[in-house]
Amino acid sequence: MNAGISDWQVKRALPACLFSTFYSQSTLMRIIVTGASGFAGREVVMASLRRGHEVFAIGGTQLPVIPDLKRSECFDCTDEVKLQSLILDEFPQAVINCAALSTIEACEKNPDLAQRLNVDLPRQLAQLAFHVGAKLIHFSTDMVFDGQKGRYEHTDLPRPLNHYAKTKADGEKEVLQYGREHAAVIRTTLLNGNSFRGTKSLHERLFHEWSKGRKTNLFTDEIRQPVSVSNLADMAVELCERPNLSGVYHWAGAEPLSRYAIGLKVAEHFGLDAQKLIQPSERGELTKYENRPQNLSMLLHPLAGKLRTQAQSLADQLGELRVPRGCEDWFEQETGQKVVRLLQKGIDF
Repeated sequence: MNAGISDWQVKRALPACLFSTFYSQSTLMRIIVTGASGFAGREVVMASLRRGHEVFAIGGTQLPVIPDLKRSECFDCTDEVKLQSLILDEFPQAVINCAALSTIEACEKNPDLAQRLNVDLPRQLAQLAFHVGAKLIHFSTDMVFDGQKGRYEHTDLPRPLNHYAKTKADGEKEVLQYGREHAAVIRTTLLNGNSFRGTKSLHERLFHEWSKGRKTNLFTDEIRQPVSVSNLADMAVELCERPNLSGVYHWAGAEPLSRYAIGLKVAEHFGLDAQKLIQPSERGELTKYENRPQNLSMLLHPLAGKLRTQAQSLADQLGELRVPRGCEDWFEQETGQKVVRLLQKGIDF
């Protein structure tokens, strides 16, 4: 090979049909991450960087601020012309789509934006990824199921109960239709971890409620399977490195639990009085939640048997958690434990 021609230039010059074969033999890739300023997206960027990949992080309205990240940009991914230009100019080897309108309330309030982000964007990314020979990882949700069955397999058909779930189910179809052997859909669940501003994860939302003196109603009859966001990110990046794995997969924690049981374990882990902070309840007692899916537990095979990344128990996930920003004084008063926090780039300076 000429000294003046880089490996990347050679790879970029290859036809799409040979592109995957070439880079599958290498350990490093160029990865575009959409939704990189969000909770999952930020973790995916950091996981990619830890594994030595070159990352271009795309945020929506906020520029991703991540240590060691060299390339990032605020970008409207619903602009189809600009998105096409970006993918064709960058010619990535993998795209990980973390962009979404990701709450039931937001999708009901703005159905047009839900359609653009949860259906149209995945479709275009799948088309573009297939065109350039890139692996596409697209995150979906356990909410595509109605919760009547539980222990859902990756082959079970979606039965969405709300507009958010319907758009995510429709997005799955688009990715599989247009991405074909280049695409993998990952259905996942409640995210555990430490978000950038301390407001996004399961335990962070509980802490902020508790610190305001609110006793939290948690359902004893709603079953979920929380996952560490860092574990989810490691899995997604490893999946990028495995061109032979495509289709629909499930990824979550190792054990299904009720929301009430999860809350008890979080409180216990931090030395808090769960009886003071948590009120057990059932979905039917609160009208707005009576149609909420009951049991969204998922089976993780076959993916769990094909990767080095292993699903984590809730106990393992709890060991990663920190007291959320803004709750330190309350936590000290409740437990007598001092919280020491390092300065954080993008927030403290």
